[in-house]
Amino acid sequence: MADTKYGHLVKKLKYEASNGEYMTMPVGADLEGLNVSFAWGYRRQLGAWGGDGGVCHAHPYGECLVFTGLDYDHWNTLEAEIEIAMGEEREIHVFDTPTVVVAPKGLVHCPLITRRVDKPYSFSAISLNTEHATTWLGGDK
Repeated sequence: MADTKYGHLVKKLKYEASNGEYMTMPVGADLEGLNVSFAWGYRRQLGAWGGDGGVCHAHPYGECLVFTGLDYDHWNTLEAEIEIAMGEEREIHVFDTPTVVVAPKGLVHCPLITRRVDKPYSFSAISLNTEHATTWLGGDK
């Protein structure tokens, strides 16, 4: 489509396997320089994301983490139970319905732990920055 006036604005998502799950992560350079980057993927595995256990992190920009189910006939269900730690004190939050977790600039968050999965669900991280930048805490990342 790039040979048309607006074809360069229609982007094919490129998925990669990450810890047995599928994820895509376009950044600003892939998105015509927009001040945004995001990850989107399918999840179905139990346990801590990334296999790193208790690792938390922060970003120098705001981020929204979006969790939704994939069952059209049950649109208001997640079909999973997720745990996330928030803040330096690692306050635990657990949810099992479609949810957006807001992480303002610099807020320590994670690990993310999938505690239960009945059906695969989707995850998206929307970052207000052209590049993905993370300060890892509590681990070797």
